[in-house]
Amino acid sequence: MTKKSLRKKITALVSILALSASLAACGKPKPVAPPKDEKAKVEDKAMTEKITKEDIVSGSKVYIKGKTITATMIIKKGVKQENITKIANQYAQELKKQYKNLQEEYKGMTINVQAVQGGKNVANILIEK
Repeated sequence: MTKKSLRKKITALVSILALSASLAACGKPKPVAPPKDEKAKVEDKAMTEKITKEDIVSGSKVYIKGKTITATMIIKKGVKQENITKIANQYAQELKKQYKNLQEEYKGMTINVQAVQGGKNVANILIEK
């Protein structure tokens, strides 16, 4: 086997492994690193997109600022309170699981999930660690 042939095979193998790893990582949203500056805000785009895809949600934003992970969602008109509370609790628990002591920088952070419908706050879930 020539060096050129061996090099091609190794390059192909490394490429396949890198592609496999990147595809496996796409399945689950990963937590974002908190901002270095306490006043700065960093968006968790994967979670924002996931919440926005919910049938009862018309818009959302998930971000980290200071010691708080905040998820806000705009709920469509006509959605019942029980469904709003259910979805708010679901994402509060999901954020708790996603950010739970993954790294030291998440210790002591608070999770706040808010739902707004018709300009009124209709759900406010607060999880303090």
